[in-house]
Amino acid sequence: MQADISILKDTVLAATRRSALAQRVKDVVLEADQDGEGDDFIRIVLEVQSLDKAKDADLEALIESIEKTVGDIDDRFPSVRFADAA
Repeated sequence: MQADISILKDTVLAATRRSALAQRVKDVVLEADQDGEGDDFIRIVLEVQSLDKAKDADLEALIESIEKTVGDIDDRFPSVRFADAA
C-alpha cells in the first residue's frame, strides 16, 4: 500500500506536533525514491531550527513516531533526516 505524499506529509506533521521537538520543526519535505536495489522508500527531511541542546532521546522518539505513523499507512521505508532550516 502506498499513500499519497500529501497524506504522508500531514501524518508526519501531526507526529512532529506531538513531539518534544515540535517548536523546532519548521517544515517537512517528502519525496518518494528507490534505493540502489530498486526498493521504494520515502525520504523525509525535517527542516529544523538548531538542534543544539536537543536530547538524543527526544530525537529518537520523534524518528520512531514518524516511522510508526508512516508505516501504518504506507509500505515504503521512511528514511528520516534532519536539516537546518534556511
